[in-house]
Amino acid sequence: WGPAAEPDQEDTLALQQDTARLRAAIAELPEKQRDLVKHAYFGELSHSEIATETGLPLGTIKSRIRLALERLRHDLK
Repeated sequence: WGPAAEPDQEDTLALQQDTARLRAAIAELPEKQRDLVKHAYFGELSHSEIATETGLPLGTIKSRIRLALERLRHDLK
């Protein structure tokens, strides 16, 4: 209990590097995939909410997000 310990510099640096790699990998996604990933993970919208907002079919949303996540997994190995 008490105040949380400060993260050590190594952990902080690793997190900053991981964040930069993720940001770069997301930037490399095709625009249609990138926009949907941002809506889902940064905008915290459900797939159904994204479909309503964009007018795209739900299956298209799911497919594009799945493809984007597969590409990110590959790029971030």
